[in-house]
Amino acid sequence: MSSGPRFRRDPGSEATLVQDVPEQPVVEEEIGGPPPPPGPRRRPPTLWPWLLLLLLLVAAGLIALWLFTRDNGHEHTRSVTVPNVIGQKQGPAVRRLDGAGLTSRLVAKPSSEPAGMVFAQHPGPGTHVTKGSVVTLSTSSAAEVTVPNVVGERAPPAIRALRAQGLEAQTVSVASTKAPGNVLAQSPAAGSPVAKGSTVTIRVSRGPTRVPNVVGQKRAAAVSELNVAGLDAREFLVAASQPKNTVVAQRPQAGKRVPRGTEVRLNISSGHTSSGVPPPPPTSKSVPDVTGKPQQGAQRQLNAIGFKSRLRYVPSDQPQGTIVSQSPSGSRSAKVGTRVTLNASLGPNPGAGQAVPKVIALAPAAARSRLQNAGFSVQQLTQTTSVRSLSGKVVDVQPARGVHAPAGSVVTIYVGHFRS
Repeated sequence: MSSGPRFRRDPGSEATLVQDVPEQPVVEEEIGGPPPPPGPRRRPPTLWPWLLLLLLLVAAGLIALWLFTRDNGHEHTRSVTVPNVIGQKQGPAVRRLDGAGLTSRLVAKPSSEPAGMVFAQHPGPGTHVTKGSVVTLSTSSAAEVTVPNVVGERAPPAIRALRAQGLEAQTVSVASTKAPGNVLAQSPAAGSPVAKGSTVTIRVSRGPTRVPNVVGQKRAAAVSELNVAGLDAREFLVAASQPKNTVVAQRPQAGKRVPRGTEVRLNISSGHTSSGVPPPPPTSKSVPDVTGKPQQGAQRQLNAIGFKSRLRYVPSDQPQGTIVSQSPSGSRSAKVGTRVTLNASLGPNPGAGQAVPKVIALAPAAARSRLQNAGFSVQQLTQTTSVRSLSGKVVDVQPARGVHAPAGSVVTIYVGHFRS
């Protein structure tokens, strides 16, 4: 709102004209506060940890380089040249690579080269490789050949046929009605692939033999004559008028041709007539099963219960001397004194056989010495005999005289113990 001029009178003075002036709006000036204090001053980055790390890396590199290049205090270059060892035997080839600071790796492969000869290498000769590198050497393994069929042939040409193929022949004499010298079986079988130089076992017939006439002879003489003919005696005491220990009958009859190893039954006089008291007949027992046992243990077990044994060797991959079959079989009943046939393994790698020498009627010490000189081990067992003169002497041997047994195998001698 406006008003007219006003007069103002000061005390003691003239009136003064005062004109009203319109009021101007008041503008307040905003004055800012004081500026914020400056922040902390940023420090420049520290370099010494990085320099230390770099120094450590350089030192580690120098140490690694020194370890890599040192060799017992002598410096060598890291690269070597592979020498040529093709045509060398594996032993000298390996030594030559060792001398060059290289590692050998042998791989046997079939080859026409002789066994053990290096016929290839990788890396090849002249190649530059790092010291310590592996060089693979291909060495010739034994060449394989096929076993020829020699069954049915005579032993001499069969052996020649095997040798012509680079194989060795081992003969085992066996009882048979076939002509002597004929090959009855072979192991490994014909057509089998085997390494050159392997041994093939051929079973050769000993052929039949003629049974001698031993009726009327004393027991000891009769048994000895049968053993010489390759036959086994099986004795039975019978009541008869002939003198005691005299053979009164035999079976098979004299003159018959039979395989070697055949049992011949001998009826031996007990010295009593039919009016007298004859000896009790032999009792029967169960034959133990001895398959899978070593031959000497099997023979001891049979002998302990009154059975005799006949030991034969047959081809088998089981350990040498292990009983692979028997006849009569286990658990069958047989008379005490029965001879049980034991088929023992020749072993997976049979060597050359050796014929069992004659030891019947010898003292045990002399028999043992003769067998050991022939290359055998000896087991001694006791067997009852009714012949007083054979008490303390060898009355039986198994394998029998003339049988080819593996060198070092066990031959069992049976020493007589007299019992009337």
